Amino acid sequence: MTITSQQDTSTSLTCEHLVAGYGGPPVIRDVSVRVGVGKVAVVAGPNGAGKSTLVKAIVGHLSCSSGSVSLDGRAIGNHSPENIARYGLGYVPQHQDVFDTMTVAENLEIGGYLLPRKQVPGRIDDVFSVFPKLAMLRHRPVGRLSGGERKMVAVGRVLMLRPKVLVLDEPTAGLSVSLTVELFETHIAGLARSGVGILLVEQKASEALRIADWGYILVSGEVHVSESAADILSRPDLGEVFLGGSTSLAGSSLLAETETDEDEGSAP
Repeated sequence: MTITSQQDTSTSLTCEHLVAGYGGPPVIRDVSVRVGVGKVAVVAGPNGAGKSTLVKAIVGHLSCSSGSVSLDGRAIGNHSPENIARYGLGYVPQHQDVFDTMTVAENLEIGGYLLPRKQVPGRIDDVFSVFPKLAMLRHRPVGRLSGGERKMVAVGRVLMLRPKVLVLDEPTAGLSVSLTVELFETHIAGLARSGVGILLVEQKASEALRIADWGYILVSGEVHVSESAADILSRPDLGEVFLGGSTSLAGSSLLAETETDEDEGSAP
């Protein structure tokens, strides 16, 4: 069975003119982004650009002082994270996204906390259909998994509620090159093909844009570029926006972090 989102062809995440911060001057100003049905939108930018603030404002972890957020036509801006999850917006944070001492199955059960109890086993089976490797590891503590497997669990937990749109914050942080490619090209692209909209906030900009439909580049809290992913990848001048140099975005990972070559298999 394939996980599909509960949505029709009009469903999308729309954020318009968002302004948010932490009590002082706004960190993001007049930021607008959109994610269509089954589309991947990437938000990239240098450190300090406001990417994390944008994510927190969208998913309800930070109040917006102005602007709007809507999902499938429903206004969700400044609602509680729990209600936003109920409406169909899933969120996978960069850190603290799994419970290490619990098994894979137990983590997925927790992800279904808003579901009627009788629906949970079936939803777990749905997640295993998306990540077959997790089915073989269902009784293993998550703390004994590799980085790539842990990220599968984190995404699987959110998929338990069948989100219409999935927000992923730096999902490849600490992953090796091969695991990054697998996560992008197999799992994230596969979810988009099933109809789930994906908002992907990512430092490894060029890799993310290769599987995306649209890209947004944040600099100093504002959207400096909003173009198709293909157009962004074809523009060598964008290296100056990211790093103050002339590096071609299409030729390298302009924003890539220092990668950790984690063991790609499970811990014994």
